[in-house]
Amino acid sequence: MSWVLAVDFGTSNTSAAHRIGPDRVESLPLSHTSNLMPSSVYIEGPHTMSTGEVAVNQASLDPAGFVAAPKTHVSTGTIPVRGQEIPVATMIAAVLRTVHGQALQRHNNEPPSAVVLTHPEAWSNRELAVLREAASLAGLGGNVSLISEPRAAAFYYSRQHDAKIVKGSTIAVFDFGGGTLDVAVLTATSEWTFEVLRAGGDNALGGKNLDATISRWVDRHLADENPDLAAWLRTPDGLNARRTLDDQIRRAKELLSQAPSATIRISGNATDMTLTLTRDEFEQLIEPQITRGVALAAAVLRDAGVDPGSLQALYLTGGSSRIPYVHRRLAELGPIATLDDPKTVVAKGAAGFVAGGRTTEPPANLDTEVLRNRPGAAPQPHPQVRPQFTGPNPMGAQVGPPAGPDTAASGSGGNRKLVTAVGGGLAVLLVAAGAFFFVTRDDGPGTDTATVAETGGTDGDAAPNAAPAATADSTFISETTDDVTSVIPAKLVTGSSACEKSGFSGEGALQVRCLISPDSSLGKAIGMERTDYQSVTAWRDDQYARSNFIRLRDNKSDGHTKIVSADGNRIIDFDPDETYYVYFTVIDRSTGAILQFSMDTVDLGMTFLTELELADA
Repeated sequence: MSWVLAVDFGTSNTSAAHRIGPDRVESLPLSHTSNLMPSSVYIEGPHTMSTGEVAVNQASLDPAGFVAAPKTHVSTGTIPVRGQEIPVATMIAAVLRTVHGQALQRHNNEPPSAVVLTHPEAWSNRELAVLREAASLAGLGGNVSLISEPRAAAFYYSRQHDAKIVKGSTIAVFDFGGGTLDVAVLTATSEWTFEVLRAGGDNALGGKNLDATISRWVDRHLADENPDLAAWLRTPDGLNARRTLDDQIRRAKELLSQAPSATIRISGNATDMTLTLTRDEFEQLIEPQITRGVALAAAVLRDAGVDPGSLQALYLTGGSSRIPYVHRRLAELGPIATLDDPKTVVAKGAAGFVAGGRTTEPPANLDTEVLRNRPGAAPQPHPQVRPQFTGPNPMGAQVGPPAGPDTAASGSGGNRKLVTAVGGGLAVLLVAAGAFFFVTRDDGPGTDTATVAETGGTDGDAAPNAAPAATADSTFISETTDDVTSVIPAKLVTGSSACEKSGFSGEGALQVRCLISPDSSLGKAIGMERTDYQSVTAWRDDQYARSNFIRLRDNKSDGHTKIVSADGNRIIDFDPDETYYVYFTVIDRSTGAILQFSMDTVDLGMTFLTELELADA
């Protein structure tokens, strides 16, 4: 009997579903006890890999070969492991091969008639090509389709509701997973199909951020109550104990969705202590991250021209969406709807959609979407979204599709049409370990990958296709990664482990996020630990830089704005939040560069800017 396999390869966990009858779709057990398996990979050598729980178990003995979340590296193409650059597609293929093997066992080794893989709405051609390459390496066959996660979730939920979604209804999907948050607004084009009006994502916000927040809470208690144990946990001898503690933290987070409190046990160095975290404390700890997620959802709704009151439902998917506090906060935007296990609805929706053989939906293997305003609504300007920073992660909510060879970006504030077609081979992406890395550009077919060494950062002669210089009346906005890295300090680029596209500004400029390396001089200047996360978001928009420079310069009465360059063309503005962090914006009207980040204190932010030579010592 023919059957269909769907796989939702997630940041933290992977789920799968199979269609085993005309209208029968079920989750596929991936272990003896769960419908999920960790997306982790353990690498013994380039051609010897373990996945899932086996990988997690082997990592306890040899962490050097462990890659916890290959999905977070899709945009870079490779990951340095044991001194070699291992293609991300190879790691994803290992996970897909494991899932495929589990599925075959339940179908008498009969191969599926079709396979569908899900992906974030905002993935570019290049990222989709990595997923395609992984499917090929995994031996999934030629009939492999792709579908975006929110579209799959919307299909699943629409088929489960008694009051089915009718043509013209508007819904939203809030996919809060382990490593990313994706929000999409869709309209039903028929009983079976959906059109994505607008999508946005935060690739640095997920369940792992909430885990890190609890981890910092634990560290503060340890520092006060048992500093010797706190110090020991940071040594090589304490590595296994720290892994056990991380697991305790994750379990406590999950338990707090059901219970008013959870205990976290810390053992090691001949010491055993227990901490109790209440739900009220937990909600206070994660409030900045959840506020950031709600702000992203609200911005995507505004960008789609949709009044929250007109939503038929706001559907929640992803494991982190189970948290009651998330439900309460999102209820501000529309009626909340959840069904079954939010961790598996995407896979089940994908299996049902492809199995249904609906011909009115754009072919999934072309992965075509149109992003535009709701029919009948007045064109909506791109919103000015103030980033909702959470320390030490200053990446704000980003709205709109990612940069890609088929993405038209303009500064007019008009609509964009995103049409992505996954084709042949996988582009070669190069990265190197440590502080030496490559900044890729995505300018279309035939464009070579450019490196920092080749372009020379901000030094040297201009490249033949360099962006035009900023002038008194220029209107240039960044459209590629190179457009941004060419106008930000070279020390920021070389002091980061990655500088990659992260979304679009409200005016349509491509934005880049640089992740500061703790081992760099920048990281050391601000006292980063190896487990810390610190990033800078940057973009170029000449007109925006000029107008906002003047606005800030002429309104310095609050004492939070300062000219920081001898030529008078660079200005900083900081907004101290008495409860959390200080948010910095740097604008240079001579280059059109805008940078945003957050720090614990004003002094630390100024130290960072001084280290970047953006402010005088």
